[in-house]
Amino acid sequence: MQNYRIRTARFQLIISFFSSLMLFAAMQIFFWFVPSDHALLISALIFFFSFLIQFILETNALTKDYRLLLDHLDNVDLFVKTLSSGKLSARMKIENGGAISHVAQSLNELADKIDTQVKSLQRLVDENVQMNVKVKNEAVTAERQRLARDLHDAVSQQLFALSMLASAAEKTIHSNPDLAAENIADVSDIARKAQGEMRALLLHLRPVRLNNESLDKGLGRLIHELDGKTTIHFEAAIDPVLGLTKGVENHLFRLSQEALSNALRHSEATRVVLSLHEKDQLVTLTIFDNGQGFDPKREKVASYGLKTMKERAEEIGGHFMLTTHEGEGTSIHIRVPIHREEKGV
Repeated sequence: MQNYRIRTARFQLIISFFSSLMLFAAMQIFFWFVPSDHALLISALIFFFSFLIQFILETNALTKDYRLLLDHLDNVDLFVKTLSSGKLSARMKIENGGAISHVAQSLNELADKIDTQVKSLQRLVDENVQMNVKVKNEAVTAERQRLARDLHDAVSQQLFALSMLASAAEKTIHSNPDLAAENIADVSDIARKAQGEMRALLLHLRPVRLNNESLDKGLGRLIHELDGKTTIHFEAAIDPVLGLTKGVENHLFRLSQEALSNALRHSEATRVVLSLHEKDQLVTLTIFDNGQGFDPKREKVASYGLKTMKERAEEIGGHFMLTTHEGEGTSIHIRVPIHREEKGV
């Protein structure tokens, strides 16, 4: 603003000087035709007073315009600060004509657009909250339906078979003891399978997170609990792995739960081995069972559960590999890179 005032004063001096100079020349031409002894003095006085009056009048006018411009700029600055403070309903008063009026109109239009965008963002947030609630409700419903389907497809059918075999054994225990003994043996086998199904379902319902436990301690505790409550022999070779984020640890823990649950439900294994190791900035999780295995090309067997495990491993940048053959057991191999943050020196 200081430079602007200096330039304006300089420009006004030049305009006033040349205007007065032209008046001085006109007076000299006049005295050329009307000679006078004081022609030069009169012309000089007229030049001086003309220059002084023009300069004072123009400077006064420019000062008023300058003050008016400052007031407009202060209003613009106040309006911008008001918008920045969050009061998006504020609008500038538009006066008739002038460049400042166009600026005020543009700022008001900008405020309208910002206000509209904020309303749209708030609406999107509300819709996002509603969508999250809907998705959670749908996920809960889907999980309940899955559990109900699993209970119906496996446990409830096995309980029905138990009931039929027990009834048959009761009827033939005196007339045909050998057949009754076979039925009782089948009852024992089906009860064992039903128990495995129930333990697998309960394993799915366990908390996914490790809370304050490290991954190696959580897996060790899980293997210890299963080894004491099932007929399967569980073995564990678990090394502490430092530098894993909580998200990666929770994913690996959940993958272990799902793999162990599948072994309990489908493998008919007598031995399950879980190992967790670190090598070359990779954490490796392996779950092996010596069960009956399966053909991975069969869509019914390898569909939803294994796809979910593969997707969960890929979510943390890992690699999922399944190795299985009918009658030769199943091995699940997961490798995840470790990204440790470098500490500053």
